Amino acid sequence: MNTTLVSELYEQIDAMPIVDIHTHVNWKAPTARHIGDILSYHYYTELVNSAAFREDPFPFDDPQQLTRDIVGSLHHIRHTVQYDWLMSISHEFLGIAPWEWTPENANAIMARSVEVMGSDSWFEELIAQAGIERVYLTNQYDDDLEGLDSSFFTPCLRIEPFVLDILRAQARERMGAVLGRPITTTNDVAALVEQTFRRFMAHGMGYAAISSPAGLRTFAVSDQDAQRILTRAIEGAELDDSDRRTWAAYAMARIADACRAHRRPFHLMIGVNRDVYAHGVPSGTDLFDSVNSMRGYDWLLNAYPDVQFPTAVLADTTGLELVAAAWIRHNVYPSGHWWYANQPTEIARELRRRLDTVPSTKLIGYFSDAYYLEFILPKFRMYKFELAAALAERMERSTVHPNMTSFSLDDALDLAYAMLVENPIQIVGPAH
Repeated sequence: MNTTLVSELYEQIDAMPIVDIHTHVNWKAPTARHIGDILSYHYYTELVNSAAFREDPFPFDDPQQLTRDIVGSLHHIRHTVQYDWLMSISHEFLGIAPWEWTPENANAIMARSVEVMGSDSWFEELIAQAGIERVYLTNQYDDDLEGLDSSFFTPCLRIEPFVLDILRAQARERMGAVLGRPITTTNDVAALVEQTFRRFMAHGMGYAAISSPAGLRTFAVSDQDAQRILTRAIEGAELDDSDRRTWAAYAMARIADACRAHRRPFHLMIGVNRDVYAHGVPSGTDLFDSVNSMRGYDWLLNAYPDVQFPTAVLADTTGLELVAAAWIRHNVYPSGHWWYANQPTEIARELRRRLDTVPSTKLIGYFSDAYYLEFILPKFRMYKFELAAALAERMERSTVHPNMTSFSLDDALDLAYAMLVENPIQIVGPAH
């Protein structure tokens, strides 16, 4: 690694504004109240639970005690990227050095965090210091969007309820309350989807999205077959896996219809296995298949050539498959580095795969998946460093490689800006 060149690139890339196309930030309370909120992020409770298993649940209702518990176990994870994120938050925002993170200082750390994060001006100070330009949200179909600042926040519709939950009576009752009539027909479902899209569009909608289970398949399903399954669900009949797969395929197509009609992307997040680990902490029970496949989405991607599909995957094998899909499919866009792949080793490999083969206009560099705005800066800096290293390597190789044309500093910076700023805005909106 040419550290001088990487540093030069990183310094300029780090100055680029942040457009974060996927977060779980609550726009009504976007920042942490104190360090306890930061440490309640499941990455920390997962790692501490993994390092020294505890049968008792973490004290989420007691932030001070939670902070003491996590701080007392940080020595187990000092080598991890999650620790690096925490120390960046501590240094950048709180002015607390890594060596100060000791059990004896837990109360002082909490007090300092309340002083900073409890300030009335903290939101404005944070986004200015971090250079955050736009944040995309994760919203349910019945979320309240009134008062949302669409110049900074972009709502994005999660569609799992339509695809995975609607066959349950409780979910249909909640949907019916929003629609204003019971959900009894596929026409009711279509009406609710359309009503939801219109409401989200009025607030500058980014995209529809699904975190889809491993093994999901898309295929053509008639209205009659879908109605048969919905009617059986309403009658309380026991549905088998085939029924659920058929309904999911039907609902995926109806969401794609709405994306087509409203000219919004459909963001696919592929391959989660839910509730695998019975002893996990909240949000820490899910894994993925080592070998998964995008082939189940062939029908959807072929049937909707005019819909854009930003796509994130988890498994290494699916990462190569995503690159190949983006190589040949005009409507597939590699999107960020998701979840378990959101660490330097995986980012470095996937970046090089994508830079070698995917058109520059299709690359969506990164998203944080953050629950609080404080996490965005350290996560983006992690990515920006790996991007600088990959671009520096390409610049160096272009000077000696027999087949490569010159790749200059300006070329590298232009590509970085496209991946981090231009492409996210052009591909995923927001709607106007």
